[in-house]
Amino acid sequence: MNIHEYQAKRLLAEFGVPVPDGRIAYTVEEAAAAARSLGGAAWFVKPQRIGPAESAVAYVTTPEAAASAAERLLDHASTGTRTRVTRVLVEEALPDAPALAVLFTIDGAAGRVACAVGASAGANRPGGDRSEMDALAIDPATGFNPHHARNLAHRLGLGGAQAAALGRCLAALYEAVIALDATRIEIDPLLTHESRGVVAVGIAMTVDDAALFRHPEIMALREYDQEDEVEREAERHGLNYMRLEGSIGCLANGAGLAMATMDCLRLHGGAPANFLDIGGGVTHERVVAAFKLVLADPHVEGVLVNVFGGIMRCDVIAEGILAAAREVGLHVPLVVRLEGTNVDLGRKVLRDSGLPIYCADTIDEAGARVVAAVRDAA
Repeated sequence: MNIHEYQAKRLLAEFGVPVPDGRIAYTVEEAAAAARSLGGAAWFVKPQRIGPAESAVAYVTTPEAAASAAERLLDHASTGTRTRVTRVLVEEALPDAPALAVLFTIDGAAGRVACAVGASAGANRPGGDRSEMDALAIDPATGFNPHHARNLAHRLGLGGAQAAALGRCLAALYEAVIALDATRIEIDPLLTHESRGVVAVGIAMTVDDAALFRHPEIMALREYDQEDEVEREAERHGLNYMRLEGSIGCLANGAGLAMATMDCLRLHGGAPANFLDIGGGVTHERVVAAFKLVLADPHVEGVLVNVFGGIMRCDVIAEGILAAAREVGLHVPLVVRLEGTNVDLGRKVLRDSGLPIYCADTIDEAGARVVAAVRDAA
């Protein structure tokens, strides 16, 4: 689960992460009032949206300019998403200073918390170029220790008060990762000031969805209108769905089979439009819902269904595929690979349907067939 920048700053400040002073504004008038209440000579007006988006931070020097910036930003759609900006963060503009980028993630394979620190592109400009970052792996059994901070500070050429401030900030971030079940905390830029030590100016944070039951205070921050509509629909049906950049829709049961399906598409020169795992307990209704989700994507030019019928019989799965195809109107090539209980009957149901469906015997054949069909239709 992703949260707004201002929400992440409030959470991390409780752990001792230093952040700029800021106010949230939902209207033009509130933006001007926020600048006045903050005081100072300059402010940043930041649109608050969840998920990847273009940078549109405004630097202003008067409350009236803050209001004008808010007017431009509020209620504007985010590029590449359906979400809209419903609030802005008005924040003190700190003087330019050397800046770092900090990234905490979870290395599941190694069972470690990964921490990387490097140079930012520039103060107060999120999303800087970080081609080289010094990294370390932290064992949760021993936690973040002072020598971790000293090693990173030495590699970055920091010493004295700035090195100590960086160490305190990194220790606080590690504590937050563990306590909040965060899978990613990114700070860019982290300003290094002589007087204020370090200040986390730009923050992005993701919390593990599977751990939200432990964090009702974070779950309460969830905003469904800021999430992808299709992914919300998938969640309602118990489907694991993620939109990708390709043109071939994928539907499989089990994460491993779904990954193998996408790998097969890549092997034959195709690109998956989504990851979709309908789960082990395949039902007629779930197949229909999954199929409709895939075909609702306007970028999908072909569909590959790769399902193993274990508890649920292949003939029942085939009926679900046909029901969905008829309901939404099948308008792209569809290749189905079924295996498992009643597989011959399931394939017969599909072949006798009268719909343009190709039944493949192997995953390799299915991948090659759907990629070729999409190319032929182009």
